Amino acid sequence: MTFMPLMKSWWKDPIFTGAVIIAVALHIMLLALQFGMPQEQDAMSKEIAVTLRQADKEPEHADFLAQTNQQGSGEFREAHRMSSDMPAPMLEQKAGESQQESLDMLEQKQQLSFEEKILMTTLSWQKQAEDAKRKKIQEQLNSQFQAKAAMVASLEAQYLQRQKNFSRQQKIKTVDGIQAKQDVSAAYLEKFRQKVEFYGNRFYPDAARAQKLAGEVRLMVILNQNGGIRAIRLIDSSGHGILDEAAKASVRKSAPFGAFDAKMSDISELRIIRTWRFDPADAEFEVR
Repeated sequence: MTFMPLMKSWWKDPIFTGAVIIAVALHIMLLALQFGMPQEQDAMSKEIAVTLRQADKEPEHADFLAQTNQQGSGEFREAHRMSSDMPAPMLEQKAGESQQESLDMLEQKQQLSFEEKILMTTLSWQKQAEDAKRKKIQEQLNSQFQAKAAMVASLEAQYLQRQKNFSRQQKIKTVDGIQAKQDVSAAYLEKFRQKVEFYGNRFYPDAARAQKLAGEVRLMVILNQNGGIRAIRLIDSSGHGILDEAAKASVRKSAPFGAFDAKMSDISELRIIRTWRFDPADAEFEVR
């Protein structure tokens, strides 16, 4: 009994009336948005108009009877069918993997090329360093050799100069057979020749006489101021050792030769160069 009076007077309640009005307004707005804005599915779905036209040439093999005179039959699908049964995403994945492998191989190749360049550069630097070290050692050896050669040449020059100075100081005189007749020591040299020939013929070697050996021996006899022998040097050999030794023996057996003459007072050493000639016919020799 109380419910009926309420039903008859609900519109008189301002709160309830306001709530109803607000709810109705919200529903109207939602409906307006739903029908006014295009939906994604509606936007994607469009009306497709199909136009049928007579084909210029009938397909040889139609999939259906209705397609025998239509373009776009099974022939069209066969021409555009995928060459592989693999789904498109898998093909893309394979293509991506193949491309990645190509990129990896290219990167490895570039890295190897870079490492080879570094290796070649390192080897080149090592070779240059070794060449420079070898060249430096060679230059040092050449410098040392040149220094030693210069030192030897300097010593030789000093020795020759000292020898010349010594010869001047000692007043050494050298006389050969041609100069003997015109020199101040001519008389002394003649006495030297006679004495050597005398003892040489007296002690002529028996082996040379028996073998009839012939030849000439050239000697340098160095005498001091008292006529004593300082040295005997063989200049030219006769080719026979017996004759060479016989020539030297004739000088030794003849010494001493006596003091130098008064004309030779300024001579401290006399060097006599003569030729000892052996003649097997008469078993004699002479000094020229």
